[in-house]
Amino acid sequence: MNSIGPFSEEHRLYPLIITINVILTTLLAVMSAVTTIIANSSIQGELALSNTDAIWLTTLYLLGVNTTVPTATWFASHFGYKRMYTYGVLIFTIGSAIAGFSHQFSILAIARVIEGIGAGFIFPIGLGLLVQSLPKEKVPLGLNLYIGGAFGGGLGLGIPLAGYFAQYGSWRSVFLLIIPLGLLASLSCWLSRKKVASTESYPFDYRGFICFATFIASLLVGLTLAPIKATNEGWRAPHIIALFTLAAVSFIATIFFEKKHPHPILPLILFKDPIFSLSSTAIFLLGMSLFASVSVSIDYMLNGLHYEKFVTGKIASIYGLAMATFTIIANQLIKFIPVPIMTITGLSILSYSYFLNNELSFLTGVDQVLWILLIRGIGIGLSLGPTTLLALHGISSELKNSAATLLTFLRQVGGTYGGTLIAIFSIRRTIFHTARFGEQINNQLPAYKNTLQNIYDKFPDQMSAKEAIVKNVLNQAYIQGLNDALIAFGYLTATLTAALALFLVMKSFKKTAKS
Repeated sequence: MNSIGPFSEEHRLYPLIITINVILTTLLAVMSAVTTIIANSSIQGELALSNTDAIWLTTLYLLGVNTTVPTATWFASHFGYKRMYTYGVLIFTIGSAIAGFSHQFSILAIARVIEGIGAGFIFPIGLGLLVQSLPKEKVPLGLNLYIGGAFGGGLGLGIPLAGYFAQYGSWRSVFLLIIPLGLLASLSCWLSRKKVASTESYPFDYRGFICFATFIASLLVGLTLAPIKATNEGWRAPHIIALFTLAAVSFIATIFFEKKHPHPILPLILFKDPIFSLSSTAIFLLGMSLFASVSVSIDYMLNGLHYEKFVTGKIASIYGLAMATFTIIANQLIKFIPVPIMTITGLSILSYSYFLNNELSFLTGVDQVLWILLIRGIGIGLSLGPTTLLALHGISSELKNSAATLLTFLRQVGGTYGGTLIAIFSIRRTIFHTARFGEQINNQLPAYKNTLQNIYDKFPDQMSAKEAIVKNVLNQAYIQGLNDALIAFGYLTATLTAALALFLVMKSFKKTAKS
């Protein structure tokens, strides 16, 4: 009698192997995403990049992810989930290898797009593969392990690793580390595939995809280029206006084609369910927090507090570790606490963490930064899994895969546009605060004279003392601009949380009244 190997679906260890595989590869994709955030200045210095070029290192990766995710389900349905997942891991690994050995911006930019395309298959197909491979009663546990281990672990390990290598070694090391792990993961998934033909045969929504990809790319490029100083006329520049016009036209065309196609890449019919609509909006905001808010925290520590990269990485790791821990805790709590209450609680804690940013300055200590990151990680850990379950609760079984893919896409888009929107908002607020704080630098004001007199003996001349005051003013204006951007996110999240809570209460009352 032939023995059943561990890569066979009949083997008792098969679900464990698939779960570890999916968590590991998703963790690597998250690590790659955050590497350029903390190692940005090291890459910029070694490759002699301008500030404009450096912006694209993360943007191109996320652009590749966002344009690929909606197509992943179609490819998986036609060619097999494990086959396409293996290809996605291989594409991502090849992109990481090119990034690790690149010595030119153009090569690194291409590598980041390739990585993003591979990750665009990894995120949704990996989640689908996990759901298919686990027994039904184990799916909530698998989902929370996936979110906590892959995203929390990816941030908790990726940020300090990138900080360590950027400071003491080479930023290339993180990309090179991905190569053997990616090859191992793709091999194990390839060995466990079934050699059977797919039963799906519906046509690819190519018109919807082209319009949607054009919308995503033109809007992202426009939002990225418009605020930077190198863009003449800023938002009024002809090419920026053209990009936004193209985005608007392609968005309308996307909706038109998606409504007509029998199997659209973006099933808009899902948004007829108000709970799915509100929950998917929450997923979008959670995506913003997942990637964008940690990016702001890293910027604050590197440029506002002038911490070293490795120190910054160690401090920021508490965010990922808290998220991973409380995602697992959330899985246990939902056995006793209704999912909607868990969702509202987690989103409320996340909103509170945003408002705490108003207390940060250039004099802030490590403990306060750690506290904010810890609370933010707890909020996401308690809300991301339950919000996903809440969104999928009322969806029919035939639309569940499409809904999961759409939620994955919204989470990634939230991370992409969250960083861009924070940059836009913080730049405007930094200008405002610079003008407001700058009004206090006036030789006629007694407070300014006293400050100058108190620090004069610490500098060689009065001009150096004045320059130090100006430098601190500019630094605090920059920090307050970042704080204002996150506080604005806090208001958005709090408003959505209140709307979701109100709707769920009203729905509960209606259900009680009918019964």
